[in-house]
Amino acid sequence: MDRRELLKNACGLGVCGCALGILGIPEKARAEDTGAVDQRLAFARYQVAKLVGFVAGATTPEACAGILEKTGRECAKLGQLGQFKGNPEGYFAAAKQAWGTGFTWDKEKGTVTVATAEGPCGCPLVDAKRTPALWCNCSVGYQKEAFETIFGRPVQASLKESKLTGAKRCVMEVRLS
Repeated sequence: MDRRELLKNACGLGVCGCALGILGIPEKARAEDTGAVDQRLAFARYQVAKLVGFVAGATTPEACAGILEKTGRECAKLGQLGQFKGNPEGYFAAAKQAWGTGFTWDKEKGTVTVATAEGPCGCPLVDAKRTPALWCNCSVGYQKEAFETIFGRPVQASLKESKLTGAKRCVMEVRLS
């Protein structure tokens, strides 16, 4: 399997974690529910952690974040987000049911706060001991793509809290443009 195929397959599994439930993949596929780790997955997690570290060391933080955001956008494109065009409440309900993700939508301010459930990172490629927190920019890209698809216009997204930096949950803020 080459690098491109690995990333394509990983994104299909929902690298950012959010996509697994929305795509209808059983809860057993979640990173924290898999029990014994397949050695191939453990190797992939190790390699992804190293790759992110290498990219971060060879580029500016902004460039690395941009690369990871693009990765997250590609992951989101593999999902079935089109079914939620113009229906943010439907998306909120599906993500809540599948993952326990909470959403607070301030319509007047044009912001959506996304808060994942507590527990381990939902991304199957994260090795909590090795993966740099910079990896969370993948989830920022996922949120951008998801909400641009849902609302049909550009959005800005930012990471406020991250499990990889020690927070109990990941929190992102999405601002409609």
